[in-house]
Amino acid sequence: MTESKGRVERVAIDGDVTLGGLFPVTRIDCSTIDIQRGIQRVEAMIFSLAEANKDSKLLRYGRHKIRLGGLLLDTCSREATALEQALEFVKSSLSSEYDIGLTCSAQGGTLASGSKEIGQNRILGVVGGAYSQVSIQVANLLRMFALPQISYASTSSALSDKTRFGLFARTVPPDTEQARALADIVAHFNWTFVSTVATTGRAAFRASRPEAEKRGVCTAERLLVGGEPSARELDGIVQRLLDQPRARVVVLFTRQDHTELFLDAVSRANVSAGRFVWLSADGWGKSYRPVANNSRAADGAVTLEVAASELPGFNQYFASLRPNQPRQIQSADGTKSNMYSNRFFDRFWEQNFNCVLSRTHQSLVSPKRQQKSCGENLRIDIKQFKQESKVQFVYDAVLTFVHGLDKVMKRVCSPQDPSADTKTSGAFDRCPTDSSAAAVVDGLGDPAGRRVEFTPEGDGMGAYTVYNYRATDSAVSGHPVYAAVGEWRKDSSGTGKISWFDEASKIRWPTGASNSVPKSRCSEDCRPGQRRLYSAEVFNKALLDVARALGSREEKGFQRDSKIVSSTGGNHRSRGCCWSCTDCLPHQRLVAGGDACEDCPTGQGPDASAGRTRCLPLRITHIRWTSWYAIVPCSLSSAGICATLFVVVTFMNGTAGGIRREMMQEVVAATTPTAPAARFNETPVVKASGREQSYALLIGCLLCYLTSFLLLAKPSPAVCALQRCGVGLGFAVIYAALHTKTNRIARIFEAARRTARRPSFISPRSQLLITAGLISVQLASTLLWLVVDPPATRVLQPHRLAAVLVCRVERQAFIASLLYNACLIIVCTYFAVRTRRIPENFNESKFIGFTMYTTCVIWLAFVPLYFGTESSVEVCTLCISISLSATVALTCLFAPKLYIIFWQPEKNVRKLTVHSNHYRRNASSSGSFAMQNPIADASSNQHRQQRRLSQDSEVVQNRIGSPQQKQQQIMKRRLRLLKPPLSLPVSHDVVNGLALENAGTPGEDVCIDDKPEDSVEEVRQPDTVTAKPVPL
Repeated sequence: MTESKGRVERVAIDGDVTLGGLFPVTRIDCSTIDIQRGIQRVEAMIFSLAEANKDSKLLRYGRHKIRLGGLLLDTCSREATALEQALEFVKSSLSSEYDIGLTCSAQGGTLASGSKEIGQNRILGVVGGAYSQVSIQVANLLRMFALPQISYASTSSALSDKTRFGLFARTVPPDTEQARALADIVAHFNWTFVSTVATTGRAAFRASRPEAEKRGVCTAERLLVGGEPSARELDGIVQRLLDQPRARVVVLFTRQDHTELFLDAVSRANVSAGRFVWLSADGWGKSYRPVANNSRAADGAVTLEVAASELPGFNQYFASLRPNQPRQIQSADGTKSNMYSNRFFDRFWEQNFNCVLSRTHQSLVSPKRQQKSCGENLRIDIKQFKQESKVQFVYDAVLTFVHGLDKVMKRVCSPQDPSADTKTSGAFDRCPTDSSAAAVVDGLGDPAGRRVEFTPEGDGMGAYTVYNYRATDSAVSGHPVYAAVGEWRKDSSGTGKISWFDEASKIRWPTGASNSVPKSRCSEDCRPGQRRLYSAEVFNKALLDVARALGSREEKGFQRDSKIVSSTGGNHRSRGCCWSCTDCLPHQRLVAGGDACEDCPTGQGPDASAGRTRCLPLRITHIRWTSWYAIVPCSLSSAGICATLFVVVTFMNGTAGGIRREMMQEVVAATTPTAPAARFNETPVVKASGREQSYALLIGCLLCYLTSFLLLAKPSPAVCALQRCGVGLGFAVIYAALHTKTNRIARIFEAARRTARRPSFISPRSQLLITAGLISVQLASTLLWLVVDPPATRVLQPHRLAAVLVCRVERQAFIASLLYNACLIIVCTYFAVRTRRIPENFNESKFIGFTMYTTCVIWLAFVPLYFGTESSVEVCTLCISISLSATVALTCLFAPKLYIIFWQPEKNVRKLTVHSNHYRRNASSSGSFAMQNPIADASSNQHRQQRRLSQDSEVVQNRIGSPQQKQQQIMKRRLRLLKPPLSLPVSHDVVNGLALENAGTPGEDVCIDDKPEDSVEEVRQPDTVTAKPVPL
C-alpha cells in the first residue's frame, strides 16, 4: 500500500457533509491499478458528488447550500485491507461530539456548519464495497457505529438478512436473482448436466443449486476456488472438468481476477475449441480484463451483467481528465469550491500510457523505462473508451444518500416551524440512518432514466443483460466484442423471464456455429414409451433378474435389499440426469415425468400422439373386409360358391322328359363329338348318384360357403343369430345327406346277406324324409339356444391394447352346438368304413370314405386352432375350416361325375350287356333284333334269373361243408352272376345279385349280367338296359 505524507493514499474532498467510498482501485498486490473496475468507479463517485453539488435544488435550506465532500479509499480487493480502511470512517464517531456539525436557524434561514478537519467530520454513509465478502466485513463494523452502507456491486444473498445487516442496502439485485437468471438460461438451452466453479463464499453459487434442481438441472462437478489460488490448484480444477466429457457447460461464479486466472489455466491445458461452453455470472460480465490474453479460450461465452445504461456525461468527463493537476468541485452558487487531487488517476495514467509522470510520488514503470516521460499531448480516446458496467450503480448509491439527506433536512429544518432555534437539539444525530432509510423507502430516478428502487430487504430491483463474447466479430473489424443478446427481468409474480433480442438467434458458440446449440446432457431423452432407469434402479433390476432365476424366496430377499440400495447408493448430484432407457409395457403410460410406467385402466390404452403420457379409450374394431383375415376366407368361399353353382347348373341342364328313347339313338348322340352336353339331369351318371341326395349335398355346401360371409360381417344381434344358425345348419345338411346315403348302402348289403327281399326305407322319398329329420334336430337345438341365450354383441380384449366387437358366444357353447354335427360325422365315417369293400360297381362309397376321413382331419385340426388363437385369427380359422369341409365334400363326391359328363361322355349311356365272347354281331337276325328292339320281356328275364339263383343254391346245399361255408359259396356265385363286364350305369337297387322290387321305377337303373362262360342272352329291366355302375 502506498502512502502520501505519512498517511494512507486516498482521495479526500472537502465538504459540509462527507460520504465515504470503498473501491478496488488496485488488485490484490495493492500496486497495479485496475483500469476498469478501479479507477472508473472512483471517478464515478467524484462525478456524482460534483453533479449533486451543482444541483441548486438539492441540500438547500433558505440561502444555504450544503456542500458534499468525500473520502475515497482503496480496498486492494481484499477483506482485511477493506476492514482496515473502514476504520477511517468510524474515527469521528469515537469523538465526544456525536453529530455532523450542522444546526438549523429559524431566524436567519441558514444552516451552519462546524469547522472540523476534513475526514474528522461525521461520515454521512459509505458507498461500497465491491466484493460481497468485503461488504459483509465492513457492514459488521459500520453497524456498531450506526453508519449506513450502500453497495454498488455486492450481490450476496446473505446481505439481504436485515437482522444482521439492518443498515445495509445496495443498488444491484442479490445473487438469488442472478442464480434464477442463470438457471433460466440453462433451462432455455436444454442443458441438464453442467459443472460449476465458484469463488469461496459466493452466495450465488449456493443459491444456484436449489434453482437448478427446480428446473431439473444436475451438477457434474461443484468446484471451489480459494481466495488466492495457485496455478497448480487451477490446473487441477480444469482437469476435473475435462474428466466430465458430457458436462460441456461450465457455470462460473468467480470474481473477475479469479476468472482471469482460471482462463489462463484453460489456455495452458490446450483445451480443444468447443470443449467447454462458459456461462458466467456478473463476476465476468462484459469486462475485457479476463479475456485479454485468453480470447480463444473464452470465445463463445455467455455472460450476465446487471442491466445498466451508460451514465450521461461521464465519458466526456473521464476523457477530459489530466494527471498531476489539482481539481475542484464548484458549488451551485459558485461561491465555494471543493479542492482535491486524485493520486489514483495519476497512477492510472502512468500505467495506461506506460510512461512516468514527473510529480508521481511512486512510479509504477520498470527501471529500464523510467527515462520515458508522459507527454503533454497524451489524451484518452473517447471513441475507444468503454464505460464500466457498475459506474451507473456507483452514481445511484451516491444519489440515494444525497436525496435521503435532502428529505431529512427538509423535515427537520422546516421553515414553518418558528420554534426551531439555533440548534436542533440533536435532531441531526440520526441523520445518517434516517437519510439512507428515507431514500431507500421512497426511491428516486437517475439521469440515465432508470428508476432506482429497493425491496423491503434493501436490494435493488435491477435486471440482467445477457452477453455473448465473440473473439473476432466481423461487424467490428474483427475485434473482440460483447454482443447483447437478451435481458432477464424479474416480473410481478416474483419469477423471472428472459426476453431475447434479435441478436440471440446469432449467438456464436465455441464451435463457431450460430444455429447449433451445444449439448450438455448426461443422457439423451428416451423415446416415447420408454422410461428413465437410473443407476441404482439398473442395479436393482439386475438383482431381481438374478433372483427370479434363483427362485421366489431369493427374489423377495433381493427386493428387500434393493430398497436399501435405492435409499443409500448412487450419485445424488447426477441421479436425476443420468439414466438408461427401458421400454414400458405396451399397455402402460408414462408417469412422474417419464420416470415410471403405470398400467392404463381396463379398456384404455396409451395415447401415442401425447407421448404415451395419458390413456384414452381403445378404439373398438372388428374384422374389416379389406384385411387379409377376411380376404382369404372370402376368396375361398367365393370360389366354392361358384363351383357349387356350376355343379348345380350342370346337373339341372336338361328336361325331365324324353328319357325313354331308343338305345341306339342314345349311344349315337352320346358318342358323337359334336353332340351338345344336355339333359345331364336325366343321364345315368346323375341318376345313379341319387339326384335328391346330391342336391341336398349341394345345398349344404352352399350354406357352408355363405356362412363365411356371415362370420366376417360386422357383429350385431341379427348377424349373431344368423351365425349361430348358419354354421350348424350347413354342416347338418351335408352330413345328414351323407349319413342317409351310406346307411342305405350298408343296409342294402347287410340285407343281401340274409335275404333277397328289398330293405325298407330306401326309396328316394324315404331318404329325403330321413335327411330332413336329421337336419331338424340341429335346427331345433339352434332355435332353443337362441331362446335360452339371446344373441348379442360384446367387446372382447384379446390383449390389453385391443378391443374387438364380437358376438357374445361362449366358446364352450359354440363347440357344444357342433356336437350333433360331430356325431353325424362319426356315424358317416363308421358306415364309410363298413362299406369300403363292396364291389367296384358300387364304389361311390369309396369317395364317401375319402370325404369323411379328410373331414375328420380338418375338424381335429380346427379345434386346437380355434381355442389357441385370438379373435381375428379365430374367425378366420373357423371360416377356412367350414369352407374346406364343404370343398372336400364337393370335390370328392361330384368331381368324378363331372369328369365322366364332360370328358368321358361315352360312359354316360345305357348299353347292352354281353355275357360271353359270343357277341351276336354276326347273326343278322339276332343282331337286327339287338339293334332294333333291345327291350325284352322283363318278366321272363326276371324268372330266368331267379331260377338260376335257386339252382345255384341247391347245388351249394348238396355239397359237404358247414352252413357258413355254404352261405359264402352262394354269395360268391350270386355276385359272379351279377357282375357286368361293361362300365355302364347301374341302379342302387340292384346289389348283391338281387333284382329289387322297385326296379321299374324311373331313375333306378339295374345291371344284370351272367358269367362270361355262359351263352349270350339279353337281360334288362323294364325301361332299362344292363350297364356297369359309376360311383355312387
